[in-house]
Amino acid sequence: MTAPTTPLRANDHHQANDIEEAERAHLTAVLGQVRVAVARSGALAARTEESHREAGAQLAASRGELAPEEAHLSAFELNRLDAQAAVAARSHRRLEKLLASPYFARVDFLDGDDAAARGAGADPDASAGPDAGGTVPGGGAPEVTYIGRFAFTWENKAVVSDWRSPVAALFYDFEPGPAAFQAPAGERRGTLVRKRQVAVEVGRLVYAVDSSSSVRDEVLAQALSRSSDAKMHDIVASIQREQNAVIRDEAPGTLVIQGVAGSGKTSIALHRVAYLLYRQKERLSSQSVAILSPSRVFSDYISGVLPELGEEPVRSWSLHELASLLLEGIAKVAPARSFADEADAVRAERAQVKGTEKFAQSLAAWLDGQLAAGGALFEPHDLPVGGDVAEAAWLAERFSAYAPVPFEERLDLVAGDALELAHGKTFGRYAHAMPTRRELRSRLLRMMRAKNPLALYRRFLADTGRSALLKMAARGTVEWEDSFPLVLCAWAFRGADGFAAAAPVRHLVIDEMQDLSPAAHEAVSRLFRCDKTLLGDANQLVDGRVAAPPETVAAHYPGARVVRLMTSYRSTFEITELARRVLPVGGLVAVERHGEDPRFVRCGDTAGMLAAVGAAVGRWRAAGRRTLGIIAKSDFLAARYAELIGRVHEVALITDETDTYPGGIVVTSVRLAKGLEFDEAVLLDADGRQYATEADRHLLYVALTRAMHGLTILYRDEPSPFLVDVPRG
Repeated sequence: MTAPTTPLRANDHHQANDIEEAERAHLTAVLGQVRVAVARSGALAARTEESHREAGAQLAASRGELAPEEAHLSAFELNRLDAQAAVAARSHRRLEKLLASPYFARVDFLDGDDAAARGAGADPDASAGPDAGGTVPGGGAPEVTYIGRFAFTWENKAVVSDWRSPVAALFYDFEPGPAAFQAPAGERRGTLVRKRQVAVEVGRLVYAVDSSSSVRDEVLAQALSRSSDAKMHDIVASIQREQNAVIRDEAPGTLVIQGVAGSGKTSIALHRVAYLLYRQKERLSSQSVAILSPSRVFSDYISGVLPELGEEPVRSWSLHELASLLLEGIAKVAPARSFADEADAVRAERAQVKGTEKFAQSLAAWLDGQLAAGGALFEPHDLPVGGDVAEAAWLAERFSAYAPVPFEERLDLVAGDALELAHGKTFGRYAHAMPTRRELRSRLLRMMRAKNPLALYRRFLADTGRSALLKMAARGTVEWEDSFPLVLCAWAFRGADGFAAAAPVRHLVIDEMQDLSPAAHEAVSRLFRCDKTLLGDANQLVDGRVAAPPETVAAHYPGARVVRLMTSYRSTFEITELARRVLPVGGLVAVERHGEDPRFVRCGDTAGMLAAVGAAVGRWRAAGRRTLGIIAKSDFLAARYAELIGRVHEVALITDETDTYPGGIVVTSVRLAKGLEFDEAVLLDADGRQYATEADRHLLYVALTRAMHGLTILYRDEPSPFLVDVPRG
């Protein structure tokens, strides 16, 4: 990274040199302290690990010789040492990261209400020296705070404050002048005398400049001009004000983030998780946070952000993994099928119906009605219980009395009532014939009209005249579009407490929320009774459904609040403008980071297409970029092109089974490219035959917005009608 060309006093080179000299001296001092701390923490980590190893060896050697109490205490001590060793190792790794870049910003804050009046409009360079914060006319020295990824303390004094600390909000939310932040003891008001951006790479000062709007814009532009690689990275040094507001939102409940393509919504959501883990340590841990991602490769792509921010990885599920987990023992789930590859018109129609809001509302209302009605699904008959008989009418009354408790729990409660009643009337030989509660519950289950979630789903479809919608892909396997409707039916049987996967989760992040059908949103809302962060873009639909506003998604989560992020940062202005012409997005603001115009190439046939891909690969290599995405409309076409291109170039094909994002040259479908970003992208077959419908328009928009710096659009004879008003070569 090079220094921004526009410091606060662009003409005062002497002042700029003084700033860098002072910051270089400060960096040298801090790195000296960090090196000592690294050596100490390394020694502590080694000693702790050795103690853990010795304790484990002693316990293994004495196994069988210790009394049970001694063995228990030894095991407890071993677990304690194990946890202590993990903490020491984690602390050591954090300190090692500080050696490369201990901080990225500095703020000088003068406390006090009257300081705001004195300092507002003051010239920070004239009033404060570059080394220690100086003084403000009429006041004392400002409090100088350096802000980094992690906090660092030396001899009980804060040297670097965590980016999530209250004081760090000064850097993200204010320009020099009146400012305030929420400290633990209450709000602190005063004057932000100086706001300085400091770039340190590999322990070396790259630049230090006092912030102004022009400097801030240039620093952001430089951050955006970086090359992408195989992992998403943190953005702590370039978080924008509107993004910071979302990250620091601590209100309980569900937050729905509607963000345009390239608005950084995924990164913002992950930073929000890191912020909540920092602020709510007593309530949240990495073990109690889960992320629901659209695919396994996307989960891998974002997996490095939280560790970069000093947090442990959290559990992550793809949509298919979660559906399979929730339906374990009930049904297997067939893989999702790309609508772009779907050749079966009847199956496509089934999928479309089950993906509507109307279908989800109908199922939810029907299930709620069955639970509330009590006995609609229960056909009891007289039941012998020991020396007594539980009459059908009594069973029906007890079953109805427990409405709207889930069916399995309700049957268990009725079984308990029947046993309690029978115990008072049972004696002699009947006492030996008394059934267990489990046995009695099993007999009661046989009286249900629907004895399991799949049968309940079949009954719903029959009652609403939709039986033709259920076609089992194979024995015991449901189609993808049936998975979450079936989860809802399982919820009616078990209740939210009946799903082990949901129990430990106290904050759930749902990425690419538009990928979830309305039935999936309803199921997740009912099963995961915790705080949630949902994020996505209604314009980036890839399954052929009709776009719905975020408020429609939010309606599935009681009390949810919606925020919008309308600034697109990922792509150059030229790429974003092209995407906006293909799919007009009201309110979208493109950051003016300019680059080359998108390149259009008429290829004629497949041979021409492959030749144009080869030329694009050559330009990409010459530019020294790291990632190139070659994007086909469908999974089938992506696989075919990967085979052909792979004969000449080393490429990786992304499929539903891909576990890791490989970087380099990847070939993928639009569906699986969504959420990823590439330095450059090549869009294959952008023809009228491939991209003609409104659903195709959304696919085209997703494909165009994957590119950060360069975009090549290939078509055979005539481009898509959505591209007819753009210049072509």
